[in-house]
Amino acid sequence: MASLGDLWDTTRMRLLIELERHESLSEAARAIGIGQPAASEHLRLLEIAVGQRLTERKGRGLKLTELGRLLSSHAAQALACLEGAQAEIDAQAGMRSGTLRIAASSVPGGSIVPPALAAFSAEFPGISVDFQISSTQQVLDWLVSGRVHLAVICVDPADPKIATEPVLDDEIVGVAMPGLVPVVDGVAEPAGLGSLTLLLQESGSNTRRFVLEDLPRYGTKWTTVWQLGSAEAVKQCARAGLGVAFLSKHTLVGELQRGELTTFRLAGIAPLVGYISVARMAAVPLGPAERHFVQTLVRISAEQPSLVQIHMVSSSSVREIHAS
Repeated sequence: MASLGDLWDTTRMRLLIELERHESLSEAARAIGIGQPAASEHLRLLEIAVGQRLTERKGRGLKLTELGRLLSSHAAQALACLEGAQAEIDAQAGMRSGTLRIAASSVPGGSIVPPALAAFSAEFPGISVDFQISSTQQVLDWLVSGRVHLAVICVDPADPKIATEPVLDDEIVGVAMPGLVPVVDGVAEPAGLGSLTLLLQESGSNTRRFVLEDLPRYGTKWTTVWQLGSAEAVKQCARAGLGVAFLSKHTLVGELQRGELTTFRLAGIAPLVGYISVARMAAVPLGPAERHFVQTLVRISAEQPSLVQIHMVSSSSVREIHAS
């Protein structure tokens, strides 16, 4: 009987990855450019080799079993290693070809990553770029599945399979239209904010827990909360004087320079500080394109204008967060 090693080729690796992504054999086959009968035969041979089912029915589609997901994860890492080897070969030719596959969560994806990508593409025009922005969890799922090789995030995934390296400090600050919040020397009283509308970017973040669960202990009782879909929507409402928000300092550079928004700290409350990090699969070293991009990201971020108008959320102790 053939072992998994005898049958483990790139087509079958890619088939498992796409099956996990699409939960449809026909869609997975289409994604890797083969017919459904061929895909069925590849799957049958893999199941014979491992002696277990790798898929199970889900409605009218297929989803991977626990073992199937495990093999899909290993397949993604194996393919990433192969692509990394090819990238090293391409690098010997002067980075004239190849692909940078990168994703970012909303904060870095909408602020620091685009200018770094522009600088990277200008320096290495032969490298194509595949860039996506989504929720932190989606970005990490793409990383684990091998869809991207590098992620820029604001969380510690606490997953031994994922290695992270901080590249830039981050800080969550209070923000509002100038004059809306009573501020003395950059400090606002928490209890005075509750009469204003709270503008929230998304659910499930530590920033949300801070404003809805922690601030009430300091006297902030929100009467109105707006759930908005993006940092840009939050900023637009804040610029119009419709409420107060708490956002990453990296999303505010332009508005602060133009005087459209102001930031403030809250007296007696520990600051929300953390890091923007790059993440990769721990078992897969960064390829040359990814290494050059990280270097470019650090350089471009260091060249951004100083955020002199941004105040710490507190002048006392430091509280580490991972903001989405």
